[in-house]
Parts: sequence; structure tokens; C-alpha cells
Amino acid sequence: MQHLPNKYPPLSIAPAIMSTLSAALLSALLLAISTSAQGQTSQRWFQIEVSIFSNESLADKDEEFWQAEHSELSYPDPLRRLDQLSDLLITDQMIAGATSESSPLNSLARLEEAPIELDAEALAASERAEQLIQVLATGPQLARPEGEFKFLDLLRDSHVQLRPQDSDFQQTNRALERSSEHRLLFHGLWRESVADPRDAIPLYVQGGLLYNDQHELQGSITLRFNDNRDRIVIDSNLWLIEYSAVADLESEWQLPAIPETVKTDLDLLARNGQNLRAGINRVFHMEQSREMRSAEFHYIDHPAMGIVIQVEPYEPPPLPLPEFDFEEAN
Repeated sequence: MQHLPNKYPPLSIAPAIMSTLSAALLSALLLAISTSAQGQTSQRWFQIEVSIFSNESLADKDEEFWQAEHSELSYPDPLRRLDQLSDLLITDQMIAGATSESSPLNSLARLEEAPIELDAEALAASERAEQLIQVLATGPQLARPEGEFKFLDLLRDSHVQLRPQDSDFQQTNRALERSSEHRLLFHGLWRESVADPRDAIPLYVQGGLLYNDQHELQGSITLRFNDNRDRIVIDSNLWLIEYSAVADLESEWQLPAIPETVKTDLDLLARNGQNLRAGINRVFHMEQSREMRSAEFHYIDHPAMGIVIQVEPYEPPPLPLPEFDFEEAN
């Protein structure tokens, strides 16, 4: 069989055109990925700010009769906490140093327990311990060398504690801290995609002083849509513990153990630095649900504590595309 000559030579594309096509395909692919990620994360996102404070009025607390057998305290499952930069910046060496017998934190605890007059050396150790506590609470510190490390994206990640300068509650919190009738126990500022009730994950809450490995304020809050998806609902399941140095340590009040899933290394450092021993007088349980309009300031009242909350719509920005120099590629 005779083969006819090919009248059409093989297709040849100039290198410059190939580079331009490759760059265009790369940009289109990155744009598709960015658009897909934005579509998944920009649906019904909100910025949420919450402050929880105590009511120090004994008359208000005595309005109800608080009984141990009538209070069922428990943590939901699953449960998560706000991510913080400090969680990524604590090293194993810091934990080992803080929990050792020679640690200034443990030295401070022994000094507080010992009913003796402190000499100059002991006072100096106490001051160093207080300075260390402040450093550990504010950072920054080196990250751990082992394990997976991930930088937090304050603009696009869910449940990340935002910076204090982003807060709209600065004046409110200052007023609470200066008040003799209230104490600010918890402040959270984060963003999340609010879910339907069946998909909402409760957020762990703790605040106030630390007694017997438990903070004064413990519990959880959950943000979700109502059934009609036209209001956001906050479900609060919180308990405020009233401790006393003269109360019996074997109290009738039973506190649930803090789930391991929400414990952090910073909690371990705090427990070694400022854990106090005391008995429980009363526990004030707050279990309420409140529907809210977005972009409005809401106040939830209780005889022993209060919640102020504001929820505002938020649009996560798209992921930035890498710059590509087409002229250099050609």
C-alpha cells in the first residue's frame, strides 16, 4: 500500500506562546481554587463578640435557692475551644521548667502556702515568678519543633481569638472591670460559619480564678440558626462556682471533669502557677437560649452572671493569587 506524503507538517508552537498558555492555565486553576474555597467559607459567616461577667450582689444571688441535687452540670460532646496564638507558642521546655520542683511558679505556690515572713531572697523569687506568669500569658514564645505547625489565618479561619484592637467591647469591658458590682470573667472575639442546630459545635468557656483545677466560670455556649434560619440563637450552659476557704472541701456539689479535648498547655502552666484550694459554697447554673438579630447588642440576664453579645455578618476575603510576571516568562 502506497503512503501518501503528509501535506501538513507537525504542529509547532513557539516557546513564548507555550509559556503564556501555561501561565494562563495556572492563573485560571488558582482562581478556580480560590473561588471554590471562598464559596465554601463565605456562606453565612459572622463575627461574634461575647463578654461574660459576674454579678457580685448577694441579694440578687439569693433570689433563687440553689441546690446541688437540682443542678445537672455536664459538657456537651463534641466540644471545642477558641484557637489562640499562645497555644502554638508554648515549648516543651517551658512546660518542663514551669512544672519542676525548682520552678519559680512552684516556688511562688509554696511561698503562698507557707505562713512565714518572707525574706529578701524569697520576695525576689516571688517577683520573678509573677513576671514569668505575665510572660507566659502574653508571649510570644518559640513554637515546638516537633509535630505539624500551622499559622492561624485571622481573616479566614474559624474560631480563632482575634486581636484586642479588633474588639467593639473595649469600653464595655473597661466599665465591667472598674465596677464594684461586676467582674469580667470571659471575653471572646472570633468568626465562624453559623450552622444549623444539628451541625453546631458548642464552644468551651472558662474564666475567673482557678480553684481545685476548676475556674470560677465553666461551661459552654453554642451559636446556631433557628429553625427558620432568620435568627441566630445562643444557647448558654454555664455555671459560676462560689468558693470559700472555710467551706468543706468534700462538697455536695459535683463538678464535671474538663474534657481532655479542650485542655491546652497554657492551662497546665496556669494550674501550676495559680491553683488555689477551697471548698464550694454554691454553684449558679445558667441555662438559657436567646434568639438575636445580627448587628445588634444583646444582653442576657441572670441573678449571678450576665452575657453581652453582638453578632455581625462577615465576608471572608478571597485567597490572594500569587503574582506572575508574564514578560519574564516569555
